[in-house]
Amino acid sequence: MRRFWLPLALLLALSIAWLPTVSYTEDQDAILLARTIYALARDESYDTKLAIGTVVMNRVDSAWFGDSLTEVLTEQMQFPQGNRYDDDCLQAAHAVLSGTRTLDRSALYYQSIGAAEPYSEKTRIASVGGYAFYTSNGRL
Repeated sequence: MRRFWLPLALLLALSIAWLPTVSYTEDQDAILLARTIYALARDESYDTKLAIGTVVMNRVDSAWFGDSLTEVLTEQMQFPQGNRYDDDCLQAAHAVLSGTRTLDRSALYYQSIGAAEPYSEKTRIASVGGYAFYTSNGRL
């Protein structure tokens, strides 16, 4: 019986060691943003991922939205929340959190290009991948 438990304990210890953990490069903000980018743009280009991240950070910097990344991303009906992310989305999240911006700071809204009801009260300022990016008329 003892021969059975020792290999089982060793297998359990090794499997725990291989589980993904948050390292110093994967802080909670980066993971939260990567999950949002993945939920919206997992099948899109890296440029689209950066554009989605830019809109999020533009909102953090805007007086009209929450003051923190968590406040912006958890605002009701604004950004989807997922539990998954990949290396590409995490890389985009790190880039955006480090200051990379691919859209003007006035880009505060996004919408799928194929949306049934395109924004009419907002000004379209860019299209990247499958998304259109907007600013409110007169609102920076």
